[in-house]
Amino acid sequence: MKKSIFTLALAAIASVSVAQTSTEFGYNLGFSSYLGDLQNKQYSYQNPGIATGVFVRENINSWMAFRGFFNYARVSGSDADSRVQGQIQRNLSFRTFIAEFGGQVEFSILPFDKFNPSNNRNKQYFNWAPYATIGLNVFHYNPKTLYKGEWVALQPLNTEGQNSSFNSNQPYKLTQAAVPIAFGLKYQPAKRITLAIEFGARKTFTDYLDDVSGSYADQTKLTSEKGYLAAELAYRTDELDGNQGTSPVANSRRGNSNNKDWYLINTFSFTYKLYSAKKAFSGR
Repeated sequence: MKKSIFTLALAAIASVSVAQTSTEFGYNLGFSSYLGDLQNKQYSYQNPGIATGVFVRENINSWMAFRGFFNYARVSGSDADSRVQGQIQRNLSFRTFIAEFGGQVEFSILPFDKFNPSNNRNKQYFNWAPYATIGLNVFHYNPKTLYKGEWVALQPLNTEGQNSSFNSNQPYKLTQAAVPIAFGLKYQPAKRITLAIEFGARKTFTDYLDDVSGSYADQTKLTSEKGYLAAELAYRTDELDGNQGTSPVANSRRGNSNNKDWYLINTFSFTYKLYSAKKAFSGR
């Protein structure tokens, strides 16, 4: 059985190798944003951050490619930008830098790479094509909020009382997995150059990208077990004029734990293509 699996693996690797048409090295630059408890519009350009990264794309044939990538982006959100009065009163905010790496499968809608010397001369190829991608990545983040002129990391504070006598939930992990999906349009103005514009989203499996998910903890208990700063940054309504001295009702809703957070990365990219000496599968 093990021998059969090994043989099949070698056959798969060999078929991919023969099918190689080109390898591209790319750089992208654009902007990032997020969807979560502090920004609940389906798609928003509020508080955009800079996103940049590098990637390598292995073109298997004119329809399909594998891509490995590394990106660095900033996302943020603030209740002050909301048009919902209840969110404005909540008065929470955050910022985090995200470092992600992973892989994607890319599918072109049209047979791409018009200039490839390995192309089947009886087929039509295009120097532009819409495409879609899906994959898996790992990302690291660390939400912070601005408090008295300093950026304070929120996860160590356990602002919802994690790992306490009144909340048995463990602190959320700062390294998580996500599913990156994207749609784009690529254009090949010259043999080795490809330009593309891409709109991408990351479906995460955490609701704590912004440090907000569940319910308010009892402020007295939170202060006692997690410290004064945890209570201060868990509830910031009392920082607004006319709300001094107020405190939240214990176990009342702070966020919506039913919806996981997303972050978006939209970029313009430039790639340089290296053609393989091996002939691609004909008819691809």
